[in-house]
Amino acid sequence: MAAKAAGGMRFHDLRHAYATWLVTDGVPINLVQRVMGHEQASTTLNRYTHTPDDYAARVLAAFESSAASLLPRAGKSSSDGAFDGMGDDL
Repeated sequence: MAAKAAGGMRFHDLRHAYATWLVTDGVPINLVQRVMGHEQASTTLNRYTHTPDDYAARVLAAFESSAASLLPRAGKSSSDGAFDGMGDDL
């Protein structure tokens, strides 16, 4: 068992924090896997990454930005005739 430093953190805990930080910042898992030296991405995800404290806010922000990109911009009208509002454009 690894000895704990002052404050209770082990050196190996830094690997967990680093992997979590990279994944949370959007670094692709295959790159994090390579940096960590793991053979499988599942090891990186299942064993080394942890849920950040602000995960709920991050999920909401991701949905909000995705939804905003799908909605038409305010004040913009369709002038190309692609949708005439008649409901038969499918």
